[in-house]
Amino acid sequence: MKFRKDRDIIKFIGISLGAILAGILIFLFIEPFHTIGFLFIMGGLIGLTAGFIAATKSKDDLIEDERSVRVREKAGYSAFIATLLIAAMISLLRLLKISPSLTPSRELAEVIQDIGIIGLWIFIVFRWYYNKKGDIE
Repeated sequence: MKFRKDRDIIKFIGISLGAILAGILIFLFIEPFHTIGFLFIMGGLIGLTAGFIAATKSKDDLIEDERSVRVREKAGYSAFIATLLIAAMISLLRLLKISPSLTPSRELAEVIQDIGIIGLWIFIVFRWYYNKKGDIE
């Protein structure tokens, strides 16, 4: 397997290794920040993996064509609007006291994380749909 050794890949892998090293140091020596150190280590490992995957491909393989950029744009706009509609419907249900699960003790701020995950899945589905549909305007 042949690896690219250009400046961008070396810098990205170096930053990932630096994050892993910083995470190890934070995890071992700073007592109250074990979680932050663990997150640095995991982020560095994910970045290192992505860097190695990108290093095995040529630069031409990493450039997107216009159609895939447009599919991602349209899926993002559609997912954003769908996520806003879901948040508005939850607010409306809470305001009208229709849904018993959205009592005043459970604020909309507490379900933001759930709405974000739903929005991410909506984006994935829309991107798959627009890619299969074929004709992007």
